[in-house]
Amino acid sequence: MRPEQLTLRAFGPFAGEETIDFTALAGRTMFVISGNTGAGKTTIFDALTFALYGETSGGEREMSELRSHFAMPEQKTEVELEFTLKGERYRIIRQPSQPHPVNKTGYSHEAELSRFDGSTWKPLAVKIPEIKQRVQELIQLDHKQFSQILLLPQNKFRELLMAESKDKLQILKQLFKTEHYGEFQQRLHRQALDLAARIKETKTKQWAKLEELPLQANWSELTEADIRLRLDALTTERDDWLTAARQAEVQARSILEEKTLLLQQGEQLEAAFQEQEHLHRTEQKLLDRLPEIELMQKEATAAERAQIVAPIHDQWQQDQEQLTQLTRRKQETEQQVARLTERLGVIQEKLNRLLAEEPQIEQLSHRLEKIQEERERLEAETRLRQQQQQLTERLKQLDPEPLRKQLEQARMERKTVQEQLRPLQNVGAERLQAQERRFTLQQLMAKYTEYDKLESERQQLIVRGTSVRNQKETAARQYEEARMHEREQLAAELAKGLTDGTACPVCGSTSHPQHAVAVAQELSVDVAQQRFLDAQQAHQELQASYRTIAERLQQLTTEMQKTSENKSSHADVSAQLQEVEQTEARLVSAQTEKGRLETRLQQLEQSMEQLQLNVDRVVKDRTGVESELAHLTGRLSQSGETAKSLPELREEQQQAETRIEQFKQDKQQQLREKEQLDRDLAEHQGRFRQMTEAFSEQNDRLTHREQALRGVLSEEAFPTIEAFREARRSREDLRQLLERLEQDRLERQELKLKQEQARLKTDGQVRPDLEVLRTAVKETTDTLAEHTDRRVGLEKERAHIDQLITAWANLQRQIEDEDARYGVIGELARVGVGENAQRMTFETYVQTAYFDEILFAANRHLHEMTSGRFQLERKTEAGKGLKKYGLDLNVFDAYTSQTRHVKTLSGGESFKASLALALGLSEVVQEASGGVSLETMFIDEGFGTLDPESLEQAIETLLSIQASGRMVGIISHVQELKSRVDAKIEVKQGKTGSTIKLVVE
Repeated sequence: MRPEQLTLRAFGPFAGEETIDFTALAGRTMFVISGNTGAGKTTIFDALTFALYGETSGGEREMSELRSHFAMPEQKTEVELEFTLKGERYRIIRQPSQPHPVNKTGYSHEAELSRFDGSTWKPLAVKIPEIKQRVQELIQLDHKQFSQILLLPQNKFRELLMAESKDKLQILKQLFKTEHYGEFQQRLHRQALDLAARIKETKTKQWAKLEELPLQANWSELTEADIRLRLDALTTERDDWLTAARQAEVQARSILEEKTLLLQQGEQLEAAFQEQEHLHRTEQKLLDRLPEIELMQKEATAAERAQIVAPIHDQWQQDQEQLTQLTRRKQETEQQVARLTERLGVIQEKLNRLLAEEPQIEQLSHRLEKIQEERERLEAETRLRQQQQQLTERLKQLDPEPLRKQLEQARMERKTVQEQLRPLQNVGAERLQAQERRFTLQQLMAKYTEYDKLESERQQLIVRGTSVRNQKETAARQYEEARMHEREQLAAELAKGLTDGTACPVCGSTSHPQHAVAVAQELSVDVAQQRFLDAQQAHQELQASYRTIAERLQQLTTEMQKTSENKSSHADVSAQLQEVEQTEARLVSAQTEKGRLETRLQQLEQSMEQLQLNVDRVVKDRTGVESELAHLTGRLSQSGETAKSLPELREEQQQAETRIEQFKQDKQQQLREKEQLDRDLAEHQGRFRQMTEAFSEQNDRLTHREQALRGVLSEEAFPTIEAFREARRSREDLRQLLERLEQDRLERQELKLKQEQARLKTDGQVRPDLEVLRTAVKETTDTLAEHTDRRVGLEKERAHIDQLITAWANLQRQIEDEDARYGVIGELARVGVGENAQRMTFETYVQTAYFDEILFAANRHLHEMTSGRFQLERKTEAGKGLKKYGLDLNVFDAYTSQTRHVKTLSGGESFKASLALALGLSEVVQEASGGVSLETMFIDEGFGTLDPESLEQAIETLLSIQASGRMVGIISHVQELKSRVDAKIEVKQGKTGSTIKLVVE
């Protein structure tokens, strides 16, 4: 962000409008703001930060204190800032809440953010919360971070240097966008947990698959090789069973096919016998139907002769019907002509009476025109009076005071909401800290739980160790006794063969005064030795288990001492975890409340804006209504009097219009009816003449047709028309009659053919017994079904076993793959969430890398400003408890070769360290982060704490960074600094307010 122009209007000590054109620096990137104390130097920085964020640079001045006491009442207090960022030019115009010069209700806090598109300024946001969000998105810094990084406020330049690790971590997260590293470490941790859960679930599924097998075994105690041996034995056994079942099924199917063939042959022969009996019955039915067929033959012959006569008969009958219709239509037309003639006379009489009334109607029309003119004048006057009354009512409604009261209530509520929001500003960061603390405490709780469990196991091992040690000592003693008894037994065996004078094979003595005697032995040496070895192995295993548990307990003790605060106990950590969970729940509720309050604040801003617009609109509308009401009153005073009232004129006009309209309708109706009657009468008279001629022609045609009909009836042997009609059949009936005769002929012919075929099949054959054959087939079928069911059952069981074995093998491979993945992901997740020697998360590790680069750049400047004495160092050792660390600063003093905390630096030394850290931060951020642009730095005082040599070194350092193009603005009273910088902004104090002057030498 690089300022281009800053304009202050009635702001702080500046009574009028003061403008600082930074482009007039003519390429110079460093300038000094000078002036007397109280002139308004810091106010320039306040104006710049207020324009961006709506707050002052130090955060100590309220918005109501920003208005100049020197300003005229009508002069509005506002700040206008134009700046460039990444090649784009932006402008912010912001006014604080301030009193109105006339109204009791003051101006509200308003602002507008715009972007220059090359020709005009295009608004980007006009609402306060939206502008705040857009500015933070553009600059990538909030107000607090802006004050710590780009602006070193008066008496607060040590804030970034002395900030705690958690505050620095938040700043670096914002500048370098490291939140995705934190999201990555959380995703990796969740992935490891999910993978462990999947491995456990997969193993459960694997045991479930083995439990479905028809085997009894404790699968959890068997190795993978033992399981595979048992599975192979099971599949071999089921394959043998399945082979035997398939062979039995094949044999049963072969027998069934033989018996089925015999049954099919018997059924075919039985069908031939039954067919022969059926044909005999059919032959008898055909003989019984013969008389009926002969009658149908006669009927068909008569119908065929009638088909020859039918066309002539139908034409004669049609001519008769046409003659009858012509006679009826002729009579009807004659009657209609008579009725139309009579109706025409009546219509002509009515029309003559209407023509006689035309003079009266003409006079009535003239009177109607005069009535209309008078009525229009009266209606216009009535409308004017209605408008006058409406404007009077409207004037009463246009009262701005209720709206002003609502606006004042909204301002009070907004102030209340802002006060409620102030303590909730950092609730999001506090919630994140609580979540991280809860996660760390949960890990510590898990270690305490594991410690308690291992301690319990250690105590049990101590108790058990005493018993195992006693068993080992008893077994050792029994082993020694068994070996002694074995030697005594061997001596007794040797003694049996000794005689006096014979040398002993052991000692060589020839005298044997006392022979060894055999003693009964309770345990053999081998048994006693095995018991001793078993007891010794059990004791060694117990000692190994004890050492393993002790080592883990020591490791847990070390980890818990590094992690816990003040050597907290298990109960203390549990109480802390419960407290953190309660705090987190409270912060969640507070964050929800913050969102609600911000939404309400936005609603109030919109409501206040709308209410102010409504007040202005009401005042403007009231002025317009008063003017219009006066104009109407003048027009009404010029109106005259009339003889009749408006209702009387309306009634007279309505009666006249009704009378005229009725006359016109009656006349048009009679004319239309007369015209229609003339057309209808002419049409019917012509139709009557045509019908008379057609009747004569049709009568002659009918006579000729009747003579032709009688001739055809005589030729086809029909004595009368009635005999013809009785013999006549429709084409469909005749077709069906002929088809029935043909079907009868074909049935008789087919019967003879089938009787011959049946005789050939049954000659010399004996009728079979089908029940015996079917019984044999059914028994064989049942036997085959039993064998088939057994085979199918075995195949299904075998397939199910294969599925279970395949599923078990797939799950086994899946477990191996998941175990291999968990070996990598689990370790990465553990290290990423901070379970490492440094107790540092992955995101913190990345942030410390950036911070080391910042320190490297800062130390270059600090080395120049301190002649190589001081060097900033980051504390790398882990702190106690759960406190965040990693970005705390120490300073190495080359004079004493000692490292100490930065809080031990003097005022001047702190200023140089803060300045070096700010310069290093801006350089690294500018190079590493594409989203943050730190092109400007402002320093408010601090140089007065430096001795001449340190001042010279600081000035040289600031001058050396001009080559990078970064703009540096400095407020200082130090004369040497002002003389070394040739660009100055001079603030002069006066009795009527301060003024600003830009001086470039």
